[in-house]
This record gives sequence, C-alpha cells and structure tokens, in this order.
Amino acid sequence: MIVFLLYRKGDGEMRVLEQSDERTHERALLEVLYRQAEQLHKKPAYQGFHQVVRKLVSDGLYGSWINHYSSNEIKWLGLQIMPERDQLLSAKQLLQYMKEFVTCNHYDRRLGLPQERLMLIAMAAMRDETVQRLQKVREAYWVLSMGYVTLPDDIMAFFGKTFYPGQPVRRLHSMNLLDSRIPSFLASQVKEKHVRIPTTFMEQVKACGSWLVFDMEEVRRVMNGSLQDVGSESFRRAVANPSITHKRLSAIGLMKQLLASDGIVFHFDDDFQRGTKGLHSHIQLSKVLRRNILARVCGIHVRLLNGILDVWEREDNRRDLQIEAAGWEEALADQRISLHSEQAVSFIEELSEEINLHVIKTSLQLAKEKGPYLQFEGSDWQSGSYFEQRSYTTEEWQKVRNEIAGNGIRNGCLRKASDTENLSGYSLTKHQQLSMINRLAVQQNHTDVGGSITLEKSAFIETAELLQLLMKAWNCGIKEVYIK
Repeated sequence: MIVFLLYRKGDGEMRVLEQSDERTHERALLEVLYRQAEQLHKKPAYQGFHQVVRKLVSDGLYGSWINHYSSNEIKWLGLQIMPERDQLLSAKQLLQYMKEFVTCNHYDRRLGLPQERLMLIAMAAMRDETVQRLQKVREAYWVLSMGYVTLPDDIMAFFGKTFYPGQPVRRLHSMNLLDSRIPSFLASQVKEKHVRIPTTFMEQVKACGSWLVFDMEEVRRVMNGSLQDVGSESFRRAVANPSITHKRLSAIGLMKQLLASDGIVFHFDDDFQRGTKGLHSHIQLSKVLRRNILARVCGIHVRLLNGILDVWEREDNRRDLQIEAAGWEEALADQRISLHSEQAVSFIEELSEEINLHVIKTSLQLAKEKGPYLQFEGSDWQSGSYFEQRSYTTEEWQKVRNEIAGNGIRNGCLRKASDTENLSGYSLTKHQQLSMINRLAVQQNHTDVGGSITLEKSAFIETAELLQLLMKAWNCGIKEVYIK
C-alpha cells in the first residue's frame, strides 16, 4: 500500500511538471504567432480582422464568397472573436494551426491567427443563411472556438479557401477469405491486414465446419471473372468446375490463423470503405455535458455541417453526416460511473438516444427550410422503419416521426458510433473487453454507421477467449474489429 501511495504521489508530481512544460510551450508558440501577426499587419494581434480578410481575398487565398458579407458585417464579426480562446489549444494543436490551418501567402508568411481561421470557417459555412445569419455565424464560431465540436483536418485546412487538393484515397491491404493464398497473406509483414468475413464463415466456425479456398488465378482464367460469396452462382460453378483447384480447410483452424496474425482487421460488412462516406466530425462530450448545453451544441453542429456540405459540392445525394460522440470515458468519470459497469452501458444508451433526438430534430428543421435530401422518397425515414428498428415509440419520437413523414429530413445519415479501444495503458481482462463491446453495441442502437472496436491479445486472454470476444462483437452487430 505504501509503495502504491508513493507511486501515485510521484506520478502526480510528474504530471504537474509535464503540464507546466506544456503550458510553457503553448505560451512560447502563441508569442511567436502574435509577433509574426503584429510585424505583418503593423497592429496588435487580433486587431483589424476586416483588413486581414481583405488581404486574404486580394491575394487570391480566399474565394469571392467573402463578398456575401458587407464591410460592416465583417467588422462586427471581428469584434466577436475571443483571443483568449487560443489558451484552450494544446501545444500540438497550435503547431497544427501554424503548419496547416492558418493561411500562408505565396511567400509562406502566415496571414491569420487561430481564432480568425475559426471565424472564417463559420462565415463560409453560414454564408447562404437568410435568417439571423450573423447570429448563426457567431454560434458556429462559439462551438468551434470552445472545442465543443471538432472538424476533420481537411475542413480545417482548406474550407473557404481557393484551393483544395482533394482527399487522398487510402489503400487497404486486403484479401478475399476464399483465396487459397490467405494463409500467406496472414503471415506477411503487412501492418494492417483487412479481411472481409462473410456470415457463412462465422456460422461454419460456430459449427466447427469447413471452408473452401480457391486458386483465384484459375478462377479468373477459367471463369473470366471473380469469385463472389458462398452461395452465389459463381461460387457454385467454381466448385463444380474440375479445372479450378479448391481446397477444404477447417473453419476453426483458419480462424485461429486469423487471430494469430499481427495487425488483422475483421470486416463484417460488404464494403471496406463504407465507414468513410459522409462528413465526419466529433462532439466533445465531457466539455458539453459539464455545461449542460448538449441540445444547443447538437443544433449548431448539424447546421454548421450542412453549411459545409452546401459549399463543398460533394457527390452525395444523401448528404450524409457522421457525427461521432468523443470522450465517453471522461464523461463517465465526471458522472462517477465505473467504466466497466452496467450503469455505464445504461448511461451510454440513454445519452446516445438523446444525442440522436437532437441531431434529427435539427435535420428536420433544415428540411423545412431548404428541402429534404434527394433520396428521401421511399427511404426508411419516410416509411417510419428507421424509428421502428430502434424502438422509438415515445410521444416525442412519434411527433418527430410524423413531422419527418410530412416534411422530410435534410440528411440521409447523421450519426456514427465511436471507434472504441483501450486508452488506459494497461491490459484489459476478458470481462473488461466484454464491457467495451457492450458499450459500443448500445451506441450502435442509435447511430446510422457502426464503430470499430480494438480487442487485445495479452497474457490474460487465451486464444479461445479471444475467439469468444470476437463472436460476441459479431453477434452484437459490430462491423469492424481490430486485433492487436
């Protein structure tokens, strides 16, 4: 006990020292930023926002959308900027602002400051609003500058500017589970091995059955095509064709190889890229809940994201959003709820439903103002299946359902479940990992896109137990499981 107390005390002192060093670093970075701004504009930092904006436009760095705002409006918005909110940014975030987010001119000199960049993002997103536009810009700036909402890096770096390089396509190293080379792939040095796992395979594992693998080169040569899932016509023809080599493996044996492989990612879904569709962002739960402003932040957040979609003409007739709640562990700690308890699962389910209600209401309001997304007709939203699948039967939900049936909804997809992993720094037991699965599963009851979960191999977890955890995740409808 004495050793433990000494360790905790020492650990606490070390953290205080680290925090002190961090604050010193932040202050030094801010001084550099402010000094550069003062030298460039010949004014104290954060004075003359209107001149900064005009300089950005005249240098061709921001688009003509700025002309949606009058000089007086820009001056008024400049007065709403709160320089002290730079203090809320960590040293890492400040460095990212300096390197990526704050605009540089053609001579690589920074022409703005962090809070000015956030105000410009808010202005660009709300430029087409017709009612109380300046108030909506100020609200959008508020949620961004207070850190209640975080946007993806490409939005932070390029939104509102005249150039956008496009999102890089992430190449996944993957292989068909029906391919006879799958054992070699699993033994390879590829850091992340993505494998789509058909339902049929999981059923064969459960039943201790078998699994067929094929020489895919022969399949392509003989059938002039690829091999589809078990049960498909192409699969049956491949089995019956004597010119195509196939081999029968133990399903449980192949599963053991999957679990033993380093960097394996199980996809219980037909589309690896499914989770990348839609504009992704986060609500920082702990900050929002401490101030009891969840409904307000959700409303501003959805309107902000829709404004971004309106400006960036993405090829998406569904206007999909992926709003993810971040910081569940901290939110539970604030409520004095044990992370691995049943109470934590109940808290997450209740709060996930509340978040869903707030974002759906805002998307409904936007549909009333601007019309529903193009594919609304015949959707689960219109038929009411969306609400039935989630057992949304209260009076408030029924009212929302009826209004959506009559007015539509602005976004086809709104919510994404959190990507869940162990952040504690110590290995989890089987019970704790089961709790992690349950927490993600109840989140998914109230989201449109599932999250991923990372399960751990450790001295505490045998292979049979790891398989039980994987089967549990699959049964709970979790679509993506990382094993590390």
